[in-house]
Amino acid sequence: MLSSLTDLELSRNNLTATEDFDDKHIIGVGGHGIVYKAELSRSQVVAVKKLHPLSEDSEVNLKAFTSEIRSLIEIRHRNIVKLHGFCSHSRHLLLFYQFLDGGSLEKISNNDELALEFDWVKRVNVVKVVASALSYMHHDCSSTITHRDILSKNVLLDSEYESHVSDFGMARIMSSETSYWTSFSGTFGYTAPGMLFK
Repeated sequence: MLSSLTDLELSRNNLTATEDFDDKHIIGVGGHGIVYKAELSRSQVVAVKKLHPLSEDSEVNLKAFTSEIRSLIEIRHRNIVKLHGFCSHSRHLLLFYQFLDGGSLEKISNNDELALEFDWVKRVNVVKVVASALSYMHHDCSSTITHRDILSKNVLLDSEYESHVSDFGMARIMSSETSYWTSFSGTFGYTAPGMLFK
């Protein structure tokens, strides 16, 4: 169940679990923030995404934060990473996700040993599952969700190599009755072709 975590929970659980966001707990770095592995009480492991410090880009960070929450709050698909909660704090904007221990597709692709284990059957399955998750976002949500940044570091795998789409900071919720003209956002080479002009 998605919930907003209190300041008390923030200080007790996440600052302790990540040792005040120590670099040794980093499992990913993105355009909007850093992701940490956090082992909470009762042996629960989560991924904590801490958006970059609020500064002159605070409006951009706040938009990414709210976009990710709005995109994920209505999603019910087994291959889209689950958002467990969030915290809007004066010091940090935090998002709490299910932790996937297989790491990212990028990590596997850049490691010769891991890439050898990642055979063609597993690779084809990843493509099929990601396509299914994108189809769900485009056709089965009450409002269409366009991810706008599908790349290998945003495809996470569990221990069985089942893939999950993550990182919805660039996502846009579309209404069929509205026309959209925005500046480009996402990663060149990985954005849907039509998004260059929308």
